[in-house]
Amino acid sequence: MLLGRLEELSVAYGDVTIFEQVSAEIPESAVIALVGPNGAGKSTLMERIAGSREPSSGLVRWNGKRPSITYFRQEEASPDLSADTGEVLAERKKWRLSEGVAYNTASGGERMKLRLSAALAEQSRLVLLDEPTNHLDREALERLIGQIRGSRSTFIVVSHDRHFVDRVADRIWELDHGTLTEYEGNYTDYRNKKEAARAAQQKHYEQQQKKVARVQEQIDQLSDWSDKGHRESMKKGEGRMGAKEYFRMKAKKKDIQIRSKRRRLEAELDQDGVEKPAEEASVTFDVKGGQRKGTRVFELRDVSKSYGNRTLFRAVRLTILSGERLALLGPNGSGKTTLFRMLLGEEPYEGELWRTEGMTIGVLSQSVLDLPLEETMKAYFSSTTYEQQGKLRTDLANLGFSPEQWTLPLSHLSMGERLKVKLMRFILEGTDVLLLDEPTNHLDLPSREELERTLGTFPGTLLFASHDRYFTEKLADGILVFGEGTVRKLLMGPAEWEEKRSVTGEQRGGKVQEENRMRLETERQAVLGKLSLLMPGDLEYAGLDRRFLELTREIRQLEECRKGN
Repeated sequence: MLLGRLEELSVAYGDVTIFEQVSAEIPESAVIALVGPNGAGKSTLMERIAGSREPSSGLVRWNGKRPSITYFRQEEASPDLSADTGEVLAERKKWRLSEGVAYNTASGGERMKLRLSAALAEQSRLVLLDEPTNHLDREALERLIGQIRGSRSTFIVVSHDRHFVDRVADRIWELDHGTLTEYEGNYTDYRNKKEAARAAQQKHYEQQQKKVARVQEQIDQLSDWSDKGHRESMKKGEGRMGAKEYFRMKAKKKDIQIRSKRRRLEAELDQDGVEKPAEEASVTFDVKGGQRKGTRVFELRDVSKSYGNRTLFRAVRLTILSGERLALLGPNGSGKTTLFRMLLGEEPYEGELWRTEGMTIGVLSQSVLDLPLEETMKAYFSSTTYEQQGKLRTDLANLGFSPEQWTLPLSHLSMGERLKVKLMRFILEGTDVLLLDEPTNHLDLPSREELERTLGTFPGTLLFASHDRYFTEKLADGILVFGEGTVRKLLMGPAEWEEKRSVTGEQRGGKVQEENRMRLETERQAVLGKLSLLMPGDLEYAGLDRRFLELTREIRQLEECRKGN
């Protein structure tokens, strides 16, 4: 059953067309992932489906009356969270948000949870989620996945988190080059189908071009014969009238053959011709670290951080060395962003924190709302030198921007494009140390993958917090683990840490299981001892016998569970 459908939706701003005549079905209870490169118009399409803005042409046709719709936007500077209804409060408890948590003092992850709890509490028939996984820790991400999969609502989700889309989506909408293509299945299914279709198109195109080249070679040969015939027919001399007529007729015949071959080729291309497959969206980041200027970058000596009665961590002692690549791991609100601010001298703390003075530090914060949105890119980078301007124009193209966007206000850019503008600051400067707080938020998949490749060759020091597990695993050679009131530096990758935690958890669980079995066995022996002193007709015998059977059953279940593990 269909909830509704998009019918030839088009959106244009002046002479710039964002997408044109987009049509698609919205099945009831489906989870649709809307994917595509930055600037393709994903948020623009979501606004039209939500009804918050009208399309230039076309419409969204609902099956019956318009359904209740919740629209969760990518970023909101001041969201309305005033409705503390019972549903909202219950939803906040699911997200383990402490009572009284304030939006303006909350961490990025806590803010996202506050907004998500308010959105999901509405329980609308259609829920539009634009980048809902940004800033979420793994536990919160699993909760969101569970809520979407367990809901009867229809979801349209914009996300560049490959793991998330794979887990929730049963249909993909790809918006690219102004058109929308539908695919059944999750993200992996979509990529496999798209790659297979692209390979088939490439093969067809190559076969077509070979035939075009072969026919063109025949036409060129016929043209040579035709030209020769025309030249011979024009020669003068006695007794050449017969020869001239012969060559004229031969040239005419060749011209007819040429026109015939061209018409057949054109007709065949009109009917079965294929375009060359469009190149995959590609960007290039070129972040160059400066030369190593020392061994230490930061050193924390008995550093503590608290907010009122809430202690994030206490007496932390660790050293960050030049060239290290450390991922910050921990749940939302554990202090990852706070530590970045402390390293930059923007946040007070207790203890001693030493910072290098011989290296430049580049910072990418979570928010993309702090750019001067009224300025154009040209004005924003006006301080660059003439030589830098030339490099900047090249980098602009490599980052996927068009020349026209150079003169547009930054407010006209998508969230992902605004993030790229921030990254361009690093492109222009040889930065020694990079502090990246959720660097992949808002980036499309090609940009994420290119950023992974580039940072993989970055020679400087890298500290980053990211909930993109692909990105984290690829880049980190060490981790800073936040939790249990401290921060620990471990020289291992995130996957190895997760495996060790899992083994430790299993060992702890096995120990508890064994303790339970011993307790039950002790009680069973005591019951058996009492039963041996009684006769079946005694008053206590029946109760003790029943308890003996219960204990035996519980011990057997524990043993089966242990064998199963």
